[in-house]
Amino acid sequence: MAGCPVSVLKCQDYSPENLRKTIMQSLENIGFDPQTFHGARVALKPNLLVPAPPEKAVITHHEFFRAAARIVKEYGGDPVLIESPSIHSTDRVIKKTAYAQVVAEEGVEVASVDKTRTLNYAGSRRYKHVDVAEAFFEADIIINLPKFKTHGLTYVTGAVKNMFGAIPGLQKSKMHVKAPAADEFSEFLLDLYGCLLYGFDKPKTFLHLMDGIIVMEGEGPGASGSPARMDAILASTDAVALDYVATTLSGLDVEKALITMRGFERGFNVTSPEEVQWIGDPKDSFTHKPLRPSRGTILSNMVRWPITSKRFRNLFIDRPVPGQEKCTLCYQCMKICPAGAISKAGSGGKKPTYDYNKCIRCYCCMEVCPEAAIEKGRGRLQWLLRM
Repeated sequence: MAGCPVSVLKCQDYSPENLRKTIMQSLENIGFDPQTFHGARVALKPNLLVPAPPEKAVITHHEFFRAAARIVKEYGGDPVLIESPSIHSTDRVIKKTAYAQVVAEEGVEVASVDKTRTLNYAGSRRYKHVDVAEAFFEADIIINLPKFKTHGLTYVTGAVKNMFGAIPGLQKSKMHVKAPAADEFSEFLLDLYGCLLYGFDKPKTFLHLMDGIIVMEGEGPGASGSPARMDAILASTDAVALDYVATTLSGLDVEKALITMRGFERGFNVTSPEEVQWIGDPKDSFTHKPLRPSRGTILSNMVRWPITSKRFRNLFIDRPVPGQEKCTLCYQCMKICPAGAISKAGSGGKKPTYDYNKCIRCYCCMEVCPEAAIEKGRGRLQWLLRM
């Protein structure tokens, strides 16, 4: 089959019958034999950012996960859920969502992510050694199950970005300090992807299945974003190719999706859009409206600007602003902040205190806020850059 195939099929609901039928057709479209699962330990890696109901489109839909697990079991594989949310423990997110029922009913093991091991890949541009959850070393096959969403820093989050969850818990926030700008962070994610592709002693088989049915637009990827319909399931063995097709299907500007465009430059499998083969339902058969990007990504993707300058950030870059109307003072934002820019409310205060001279505009606080109580506020002179 010429090029790198990406299957794109319509699917308008999360009924078990439709999900199974569409996923099985997707595997056929990309030439992936489900018999590959036989006798294999298969890691299922959903996006479990925070506890959230399925209608909010914050996490991979539990029925999408169930469908993948059932197919693995049907063909003689052993599915295991491996994920590490940023703030909450994996167990907590599962217990607070419909995943608890799914893993119990389907008998899916939930792997511990407490221990890490180092992946080494000399071909990385900067991060040649990355610590990931040891559970991935024990898997034969990795099925990546991303939810397509807009993102305040990286424009979109898809298959490549979803593997950020291989890095345990709060260790992820440290990377926002080391790589605070959109281009730096995108390059890190590609280094991580390279490590996952080539860093294991025995390379893993990768399959990427994207939940593109109910997706997220606006101020994603957390509760501040808005659900939207794309009515699609996408599949590929290559994450960069999948993200390219998903972004194209969404109606967003793929040139602003730095992870994808820089991914082509890496040449892991595909080196240009021309090498991506769209298989299945054509783009013009989808009727959804183009997704609305995060307002902040206009500036977040202006690479090489001196956003490490405190004055520049405060004058020209969107900043996270907590609102006391929704805030419950749970301080999840303070726990995740990699720059230590958030402190508790003062006496009688009803929202956390932000030090914008320390804030690096990674928007991690917005991602994890369970009440969507944090919005983006404009810098005082930001209007000058939007003329």
